[in-house]
Formats: sequence, C-alpha cells, structure tokens
Amino acid sequence: MKPYETLFFTDPEMSEENLEQLISKVETAITKNGGQIEKVDKWGKRPLAYPVNKFNEGNYVLVNFKGNPDSLKELERTYLINQTILRFMTTVRGE
Repeated sequence: MKPYETLFFTDPEMSEENLEQLISKVETAITKNGGQIEKVDKWGKRPLAYPVNKFNEGNYVLVNFKGNPDSLKELERTYLINQTILRFMTTVRGE
C-alpha cells in the first residue's frame, strides 16, 4: 500500500455534526477496501483563493492514509456523490 493524503473542503455553513458524519463516510470509503487511516486533521474554516459555488470560505479536512487503487476509486466515488464537498484532491505522499 502507498501513503496518500487527501484534502477536501465543504460548505462553510455545514454543522459540526454533519461534518463528523461526512468524515466518517470518507474514512469508511478508505477502509472498506483495505486502506488504513493514519491521521485526520480538521483545519476549520479557511478563506478560498477564489469563490466556489458562491462561497468565499470552506471547512477544510486533511486525511493521511495508506491505500490501494480500490480504496482510491471508492474515495473518489464518495466525493463525487456528496453535494457538500466543494473540491477535493488526493496525492501520493513522499516518504
């Protein structure tokens, strides 16, 4: 398994409870196909470089994990079907 990090941001008006449920869905998407969560960092609300869907800020979350191609596919599917995730990016970590 390779080390990855994924960063996403959500609607800034999302409640803390809904954000926790969303993070849980992301973690499930990773672990469902054999991935391992290493660390979850909630960065909180941050300003965006440019407006996205008329929002000027977003709730950022960074997840470090180890995964395989199947867990990446499921993670991307989870991101795409969730309307509250405005943008996301997943990269391989250099270690």
